[in-house]
Amino acid sequence: MLEYMKHLLFIFLLVFCSVSFHGQISSFDMVKKMGRGINIGNVLSAPIEGNWAPVLFEQYFIDVKNAGFKNVRIPMDFYGDRTQGTTSVYSGEANTSASYNGSISDYIVDEDYLDRIEQVVNWSLNLGLVTIIDIHGAQLKSEFLNTFSSSNSAFTDPTSAKRTADIEKFKAIWLAIANRFKNYSEDLLFEVVNEPYFEMNATELDTLNTLIIDAIRSTGENNLTRNIIITGGGENSYQAPLQISDAVIAYDSYLIASFHYYQPFSFTSSSTETYNDFNWGSQSDKGIVDEHFEAVKSWSDSKNIPVTLGEFGADNENGLNYNTGVYGTFGGPINADRVEFHRYISEQAINRGFSFSVWDAGNKSTKSIHLRTDNSSTNNSIAGTWVEDVRNALLSSGTWPLCYGSSENIIIINPGFECGLSEAWSFNVSNTASAQYEDALSEARNGLSGARIEVINAEDYNRVLLRNVNYTQDISGKKVRIQVFAKSLATTGQSFKIRVKAVIDGDDFFIPSEAFILSNQYPSEPFEFQYTIEQNTSSIQVQVMLGKFEGIYFLDDFDAIIEDADILSKGNQIELKNQIEIYPNPSKNYLYIKNKTTNQLFGYLYNIQGRVLLNETDITSLPINLSKFENGTYFFVLKNKNGHVLKTKKIIKWD
Repeated sequence: MLEYMKHLLFIFLLVFCSVSFHGQISSFDMVKKMGRGINIGNVLSAPIEGNWAPVLFEQYFIDVKNAGFKNVRIPMDFYGDRTQGTTSVYSGEANTSASYNGSISDYIVDEDYLDRIEQVVNWSLNLGLVTIIDIHGAQLKSEFLNTFSSSNSAFTDPTSAKRTADIEKFKAIWLAIANRFKNYSEDLLFEVVNEPYFEMNATELDTLNTLIIDAIRSTGENNLTRNIIITGGGENSYQAPLQISDAVIAYDSYLIASFHYYQPFSFTSSSTETYNDFNWGSQSDKGIVDEHFEAVKSWSDSKNIPVTLGEFGADNENGLNYNTGVYGTFGGPINADRVEFHRYISEQAINRGFSFSVWDAGNKSTKSIHLRTDNSSTNNSIAGTWVEDVRNALLSSGTWPLCYGSSENIIIINPGFECGLSEAWSFNVSNTASAQYEDALSEARNGLSGARIEVINAEDYNRVLLRNVNYTQDISGKKVRIQVFAKSLATTGQSFKIRVKAVIDGDDFFIPSEAFILSNQYPSEPFEFQYTIEQNTSSIQVQVMLGKFEGIYFLDDFDAIIEDADILSKGNQIELKNQIEIYPNPSKNYLYIKNKTTNQLFGYLYNIQGRVLLNETDITSLPINLSKFENGTYFFVLKNKNGHVLKTKKIIKWD
């Protein structure tokens, strides 16, 4: 019995380690890693591979990698003869959902198709490309999505056995995919379904998304934290992700929202007879894009979910068919405008922190970027060519944003750690202290990313430091309210301080806050440290000091709010400072305060390391005795009885 229990414990630990300690890349980090990408359209989503675009070879992924793209989205269709088991047997008004007697096992995905998918996925992943499996295609639409649209003949009543069977089949397909790829790296992403919003409303898609998320997670292994791409129902284009409910967003920590952008159709589809606007690129055209993308960005920021632009594109120059070399009967976009459309859309996506996958369906399609000349009959694969001006436009414009906070003047960059722990933050441990710094994961305040710091050997607050980058804009005379949400793993016994490192007249000064006492819950309001920026300050840096007590600390959602320093009278801050004089400076033994205000004054003397050397409870009429301090540079702060800083002064002590 003992040996049996040991065996069970070993198995548990093995499974626990394999699940808990793989990469677990956050959704925000994954979107940044995805960056710029491309779709392999009309290949594996065709009823027969090769019908709509050339059969796929490994060389395609080599071309994509060499061009500089970072992700590949692979549309694929598991319907038709690729999944056994029909749902039509449940048709008929008499068959209600209660009469459905089928099961997941009724629907079996073709192993040969899964083998082909796996081969293609391996080609992509082996080249370091983030790879997206996307369920997509005409058979998907006719056999599944159309059953949700009352305007289609395939529509089935939501309470019918047929509808229950259709959903069960879709789930069975995803279970087959998830089980086949459950041991694959985090660079493989799953996208639940392509453009469902034309048939499914928001509520229906919320339900389907959670069903498939659960199905994927149930297969264990790396699928527990694999990033999943979803969208919303009922509205298309940029409005689609905005339909995802808060409940779905909160349901899982590894979700990425997606939208497609082909607006205006009069231009992007102008090789067809229906549309004939061949020009794009005016300020008005670009302003509409800005408005739409900013709506998505604002939603993304407010909901704390990252975004990928899964498809966009415009028809080929003058309707050109690259397979035949013949221009279209109905014309098409002017080439310069087509290039500018691709450039501007990709630029605006990247500028807002959206990854993208441009639509490309090969030589025969109306939207071509990569041109393959593979010969499937001889299994001959050679390097393809590119529509170079479009490819270059996609790769040349846009700058990935720093993760700014909410303040107009950005003192703290990457305040929620959503750009990664090392973006704008540095971690330092000194002397005999020891500590570890990693992602807070599920303990993050917003459920996405945060800082987790474990102090293993404590010494003093300043021996374990988390530091943001230097802020160098001139805001002298302003007050900064530095805020952060923090908690500990233990219920009591841990505290931390916020510290400002200020460079004043070329010298470094360190000004700490009081100690903030932690509990094991994030507070309803953030911890706050107020600091008034002295004249002649060339830079400030926000730091967090954590080295006093052993234990685990969690930090998230920093902010730095800039205000006028004189919050008492709302008068001119400089006039207020002029009513308080600190002299002489340099000083030998005594420092005097001349106070022309009605404020009771409290004085604090700091050394340049930020340690409080002197705390005078009331210095309204008393001189400050400096005789016991060594010669050097100090920092003197005057506050009123409410703790608001009235004046700061760099002091030189000499004999």
